Order: sequence, then structure tokens, then C-alpha cells
Amino acid sequence: MGLCFSCSRRVNRVEYQRPQYRVVDGRRYHNLQNSEYKLANDEPEIYRLQRYHFALKEIWDGNFQSPVDEILRKGASVLEIGCGPGTWIIDMAKTYPRSSFTAIDISPVFPKTDIPGNVEFIQYNLLDGLTMANSSFDFVHQRYLVGGFKQEQWRNQVIQELLRVTRPGGWIESVETDTEWPSEGDATQRLGKSLSEMLRSKGLNPKIGQELPEIFEKTGGFSEIRNKSITIRLGEKGGKVGEESLRFAVNGLRSGGPFVREFMNISTEHYNALVEVMEIEAHHNVTLMKQYRVFGRKKVEPIS
Repeated sequence: MGLCFSCSRRVNRVEYQRPQYRVVDGRRYHNLQNSEYKLANDEPEIYRLQRYHFALKEIWDGNFQSPVDEILRKGASVLEIGCGPGTWIIDMAKTYPRSSFTAIDISPVFPKTDIPGNVEFIQYNLLDGLTMANSSFDFVHQRYLVGGFKQEQWRNQVIQELLRVTRPGGWIESVETDTEWPSEGDATQRLGKSLSEMLRSKGLNPKIGQELPEIFEKTGGFSEIRNKSITIRLGEKGGKVGEESLRFAVNGLRSGGPFVREFMNISTEHYNALVEVMEIEAHHNVTLMKQYRVFGRKKVEPIS
């Protein structure tokens, strides 16, 4: 079902479609037919995303890398894709009260209280085509959708749709992470390899973060493209950020556990034991997580 969007859209509004959930091994998941996203949308997953937001902010020294601070302070229009519980967009809305913020996600896990007046949440799937008009936003942000879009969708639909709703001269930023963690630990290697193989089996690209600069470039819609990467040592030897990143990784494996376990063809008990061993291995072996930020400025068409 489409959602109407107009220039005079209301703020501080939450639109819900009828929830479509399924429960697998005691964890709650969306039940959409046109999404391969396999992470849970229950309370433990919401907490995982909320907690890691603040670690990410420290890792990257802020909520974004695009040069948009000045326009946000003056008042701009921002869209977030795959907002989850809305931690990033609420943090941004409080920092930039003159700007307006719209966030979409396939699952209605948005907060119900303490929503700033300049924020709007909408349950929607980008793959259905955004209902927003062309050139609606000054800044578009998304992160951790490696498991949300197939390779062909990244190349033929996702970035093109973001470009369509971005104003000329506006910025698009995408944050991704690899799904394998280089390590000497056997459990860590096995889990990372299995997760990546499962994603590939569904047409997803576990290395999408590395390929986004090329995908941005091939659209022909950007006048400038930048990319940055950060390598984090997981576990206590990586400091507070390393411990938070390890917690984020192992709880992510638990969140998607029923599907990874099924792909590996092992029991729940065996899978959970592997995840526990991975957590131990990271404290004794060098275990790395690599993250990427790709951000580009939409072309400004010359005045004829």
C-alpha cells in the first residue's frame, strides 16, 4: 500500500501498517515476502542497535562524514533508510532542531515516546519504490543494509532511488561492514564464512561495503564521491570500542541465528556454543572488523 507524501507533510507522525511478524526459535522477525533481511526485530535486537549507535558515533567521531553540518544547522530535509528503532535520527533531530527528519523501515519498531517534533517515522520498504517526490531531501543516510538488498538491487535500484529523492547538490551516505572477521580463531572463521556464504546463496553481497564506491560511480549521478574505512580490533584489547563492536557482532549472530544455523545444518545448541567460543577467541586472538562509509554529492544540472 502506497503512502502519500506532500510538501506540507506533518511532523512527529508515526505511520504503521498492519504488523507482519513471525517467530522462529523464540526470536521475532518480519514476514515480508520481498525482503531477505534475516535479523530479528524484537527487544534484544532493538537494544543491540541502540547501544551500538553510540559506539559508532565514537568510532567515526560523529553521526556522519558528509559535509552537511552547515546546512543542517540552517535547516535541511533529511531521510534515513532502514532506521530500525530510530536512534540515529532522534540523535540527529535533537542536534539539529531547525532541520526536518523522515525515517523509514520495513518493521515498525519505532519509539512511541520522546519523539522530537521534527521527526517522522514511516513503515515502508524502499524496494517498493519510495513515495517521496523527486528532489525532496538534502541528505540521505543509511547503514548496515548488507543483509537487506541483493547485489542486483544495489546496482539497479537502491542508489538510483536515493538519487531520485535527493536534491541536486545534496549528499547520500551509506555505512556498511564486512560479514567476516579476520582471526586465528576457528569458530570465528567458521561463523564468518558461513554467514557470508548464506548471504551469497540469497543473492546478497557480504562485501558490499567495498563495492559501493564503484556502484555510486556507475550511476553517473554524482559529481563527487568519497569513501573511508576503519578497522576495529574486537574484544578487550580493542578498548571500549573493541568490546562494544564484539558485543554487536556476536549478538548480531544470535539475532540471525535461526537462519545461519539452518544454513550450516547444525543444532541450535551447537550454533550457540560456536558463538560463545567466538566471543572468547576475540579476547585471545587478533580479530578484526572492517567498516566503510561511502558518501557522494548529487550532480547539479547546469542551467541551460
